[in-house]
Amino acid sequence: MKAPRLTSIIVLILSLGGRPMAAPLQPAVTYDEQGFLRVEGKRFFVIGAYDPPREWGAKELAAAGFNVLRVGADRKTWDEAHDAGLRVWHSFGSLLSFGPSDAEDKASKLAQRVEALAGHPALLFWESTDEPAWSDDDPARARFDPESLARGYRELRRLDPRHPVYLNHAPRNTVETLRQYNAACDIVCADIYPIIPPGLRRMFAITPDGRHGDLPNQTPSCVGEYVQKMRRVGRRTAARPVFIVLQGFAWEALRKEGERDPKMIRYPTYAETRFMAFDAIINGANGILYWGLRHVPTGHPFLDDLARVTREMNELTPAITGTTVAHEIERRYHEMGSTIAAGVEVLVRERPDGRRVYFTANTSVDPARVTFSNLPARTRALRPGEPTEMVDYLSGDYDGLEVRIFEEPQ
Repeated sequence: MKAPRLTSIIVLILSLGGRPMAAPLQPAVTYDEQGFLRVEGKRFFVIGAYDPPREWGAKELAAAGFNVLRVGADRKTWDEAHDAGLRVWHSFGSLLSFGPSDAEDKASKLAQRVEALAGHPALLFWESTDEPAWSDDDPARARFDPESLARGYRELRRLDPRHPVYLNHAPRNTVETLRQYNAACDIVCADIYPIIPPGLRRMFAITPDGRHGDLPNQTPSCVGEYVQKMRRVGRRTAARPVFIVLQGFAWEALRKEGERDPKMIRYPTYAETRFMAFDAIINGANGILYWGLRHVPTGHPFLDDLARVTREMNELTPAITGTTVAHEIERRYHEMGSTIAAGVEVLVRERPDGRRVYFTANTSVDPARVTFSNLPARTRALRPGEPTEMVDYLSGDYDGLEVRIFEEPQ
């Protein structure tokens, strides 16, 4: 059976050893009305890794375009990340679940760790426990109740009011359920890893019918839908940052070596990796994190593909963190023999220098041809065909996506 064609995308424009601790009061990390973290007054778009690949250290990770790394309590890794120009986050896991019988003991342990780490200049944010509302074998049962995590969160923020707290959800559960955990975090997130070969055997986080997420859309464009879901979760009363965790691994490669089926080891292609990243950005993600990189074999081409994407996001950060331009752009689709469902997504951001950059993505699994109109007057000054005339999304398969950058002239 022929592989389905991918949506195409166009981008228009403690240990306590080591060196002495820095001053304990670093500039506070805040966030703004658009959900971006602010570091020393500047917007910060997170491109993060839970762990580096096997052959990469902090310097290699930074050279690949990443800017944040999750670290343990070993001070040396914090220093190495800082020396490489990376920021870090640290997970407390279940330590932030303050139950009736263990709250006092956990508060003491939490205080010790925060005292040892909170002053490090590389620290960007803390992490709570992972996927608290979902259990693999009983998906409607919460692993941690919201109030226990909220008590731990309040104590953490009392100890360190200068760094936000991040909490990641599974791609499951209702919006109403997940909102109950908003009192336990500042940054909301979901993980979604949709590149799954047909016939994958049952494993953790994979349903018996071979799904990771629970939305009807099982294509890579479901990433944007999960970002939208988390925006509904996190922005009921006020804006807050929304992150998304994307696929940095092959599902089958997570099994023990002797249990793997080589024919089922399927890594995301460059096209898929790039599409998922920009689909997330177009739908409002303020940060993108990758999980699973330590499971990728040394020298695997997936790492080069990923680095191409993370470097591109890094280079486009002035546009990604720009001000959203509220302008309705009309789209006229030309007949290509396919249904237009969600169609072509469009995001317009204005860079600090005043130029506008257009991000668009075709969310259909088939090619599309669209003419944009009702563009702002300044944009219409672009050279013919960019983007005021017809734009083709014709490389709609997994073998390569057409990428172009459109940017208003200076």
